[in-house]
Amino acid sequence: MRVPTPGTGEADVAALVEAFLADPGPTSYGVLSEAVRVLPGFLVEVLPDDLARTLETSSPEDAVHELSALMPGALLSPSAHGALALALDRAGRPDGARRHRSLRHACLAAVLASGSGTRDEPWRVLRVSDEYDVLRHLERRPRGQQLVETGATLLDRVEHDRGEVWFEVGSVPVAPS
Repeated sequence: MRVPTPGTGEADVAALVEAFLADPGPTSYGVLSEAVRVLPGFLVEVLPDDLARTLETSSPEDAVHELSALMPGALLSPSAHGALALALDRAGRPDGARRHRSLRHACLAAVLASGSGTRDEPWRVLRVSDEYDVLRHLERRPRGQQLVETGATLLDRVEHDRGEVWFEVGSVPVAPS
């Protein structure tokens, strides 16, 4: 499947999301990740505790509104899509809930397809909170985390209750000359 070239408009991002949902693999995930990273509202982190607080303290419709406002900055966050799916279910909007559950599943599947979780083939994520979404999905309990610089790439080594996994979290910033 051909992945659209990212632009800067909402229509471009929407086309990338549709391409990603049609084929949620590492290629479409990578292209969409790069487009999301440069969005003005990109959220560097999506905190599950904040999402849970919104779900607990807001009416279903208010929670849908508040969680929807995180998009597209939280696009590709499994936690954000999971919380939004729950809010939409509670608000009696099953079609929207189904779409966000599909996005959550596609995000997790794309990360897991991006490597093997080893140092040599790390899983690629957009943000550190995505690492913890993957660990929850795999039913692993994190015990420690270490940022490792390997040449031009930043990796996170995460120890968990059954071993360790590796995530690629970005590039080493280049100092201006």
